[in-house]
Amino acid sequence: MSVTRAALAAPFALSVRTSQQGRSVLLGVFSWATVNLSQPEVRKDRHWFDLGVGLDWAGERLQERIYEIDGADGSAER
Repeated sequence: MSVTRAALAAPFALSVRTSQQGRSVLLGVFSWATVNLSQPEVRKDRHWFDLGVGLDWAGERLQERIYEIDGADGSAER
């Protein structure tokens, strides 16, 4: 077996504190996808920080995104 694509989605929470606004918490999902693992010279990686979404939504979107980064013209081979 040769792995040519990989992806990961992980939920996160970031806390930000300012002297004027107090504390704010940002919730979301960090996603990473890579293609062309079998050809390092043409490997492509992308990262996303989606705020206010859940892991289920990000997981579904990640399935689309991993093929989108193969080519901008939509001719990605599945």
